[in-house]
Amino acid sequence: MVRISWTNQNPEMRFHSCQDYKTILHFFGTEASHYPPCPHPEKVNALRAHTDAGGVVLLFQDDEVKGLEILKDGVSTDVQPLKNAIVVNNNDQIEVLSNKRYKSILHRVVPQTDGQRRSIASFYNPSLKATIAPAPQLLGPKVENKASDATKYLKFVFGDYIFVYLEQKFQPKEPRFQAVKLCKSLKLDGILHGTLEMCVKK
Repeated sequence: MVRISWTNQNPEMRFHSCQDYKTILHFFGTEASHYPPCPHPEKVNALRAHTDAGGVVLLFQDDEVKGLEILKDGVSTDVQPLKNAIVVNNNDQIEVLSNKRYKSILHRVVPQTDGQRRSIASFYNPSLKATIAPAPQLLGPKVENKASDATKYLKFVFGDYIFVYLEQKFQPKEPRFQAVKLCKSLKLDGILHGTLEMCVKK
């Protein structure tokens, strides 16, 4: 077995390796959650309903204790636990890429009285510098060199969207898209991303 000492490596190589690792952390991640039984769920607020900002979340949820709910038109529906199943949650960027064909899911977690719930969520996000827009294949034909009326979203920088999302996570998603649309019209796209990147570096 060959052992390579990190401290003996070229400083430039070490720097770029750390930068690459830091970049990867923005794209992928895993979060484990544990929810103990709650004797008085009526006294506890659920994790507020929200959509997720990134690309896709793969959720390995407890196969016995429920707790995840999706909401549509103000009506909540339990996501029933299924053994050896993975819940695929489309996020906001999939909604944009698919031109609203696949919408991001409004969801929440509610406390339960009948057992401990555990879940593992793996998320996959675009680069903060990535430009997000509906896939051309999903749009109608252009008319007089103008974008089709079927285009439901203007392109934006993902980092700008995250900047807005962090302030408005538990609010309706439509104003978030309007906010990044305003940045685009004011030619501010990319500026919020730069601000966010400076915060990340700190």
